[in-house]
Amino acid sequence: MRKLLLLYTLLIFVCGYGQGEQLYADGTATDQDGNSFEWINYGTQDWAIENAKVVNYKDGTPIPEVTASTQWLYSETGGFRRTAAWAHYANEPTFSRLYNWFAVMGIHDTDPNTPNKEFAPEGWRVPSDADWTTLDNYLIANGYNHDGTTIERKIAKAMSSNTGWDSSTVLGATGNNQSLNNSSGFNAFPEGERRSSVNTFSSRGNDAYFWNSNEYDTDGAMCRKINFNSGYTFRLLAKDKRFGLTVRFVRDASTASTENHQSNSIIAYPNPTSSIVTINGNKAFDIKVYDMTGRKVMTHTGNTIDMSNLSPATYIIKAVDNSNNEEFTYKVIKD
Repeated sequence: MRKLLLLYTLLIFVCGYGQGEQLYADGTATDQDGNSFEWINYGTQDWAIENAKVVNYKDGTPIPEVTASTQWLYSETGGFRRTAAWAHYANEPTFSRLYNWFAVMGIHDTDPNTPNKEFAPEGWRVPSDADWTTLDNYLIANGYNHDGTTIERKIAKAMSSNTGWDSSTVLGATGNNQSLNNSSGFNAFPEGERRSSVNTFSSRGNDAYFWNSNEYDTDGAMCRKINFNSGYTFRLLAKDKRFGLTVRFVRDASTASTENHQSNSIIAYPNPTSSIVTINGNKAFDIKVYDMTGRKVMTHTGNTIDMSNLSPATYIIKAVDNSNNEEFTYKVIKD
């Protein structure tokens, strides 16, 4: 999807609480299964701000869904499972998909002569430990530490969703005053994990885990963790490969298509406005209106939207033209 940014080259807005900046999606991509996901640019990288949803590899090979605990742990031929599997947390379809590390790395059978499959969609990859470190450094340097410093990884709060976390009394922790979370827009949600040793799902509400592509040893691989009771992000070296964790995609910003910074003649007017805003043309846009904290306040289909019931403030209007697969974004002042 091409995102045409009007009025501003980048949509970066300072939050009222002064912690970093609230970022809005810079674009939308599509995986091999047709699922769309939003992404944000962080310096030299574009990161998906939604968890992976794929159930097929890029070549169309299915990734096995495994609901039974015995099959999650053990292979059909005996011994611990060392091939791909995914499951929803608690096998509840409304929850995020959790993948073992073998799925993420495309290890779909035990034949050493079979090449690994590609988990990420075209142009994207499963992040490495170095990719995560690059993201850490960008967020720290750009003021996203919860205490305003530029040392250590105190960026968990800025990377975490505004809801879903267990409550914490620790100042600066993800679970403390959650309305101040997610200034970076990364929107990590505490989906928990599927464990291998005790055959259970656990830590939903407590933890967000994300696989990376680095192997530690035969049984372990690296991942990142955010916990409700801390303001730090954690770099874990040897998570059991059989665990089920969530996944994000990343790509180098230089490989992105020309989705940003394009001029166009599609405008929203009048601006400022006291009531009706019109997007020129006769197309029926899917329109969403956000306040400056990123909260969605209105939706509509058409080329006009009535903002008369909104309080005087600055808003972000996103209008999607599904016929041309384009998204237009406007900063509009409501008088």
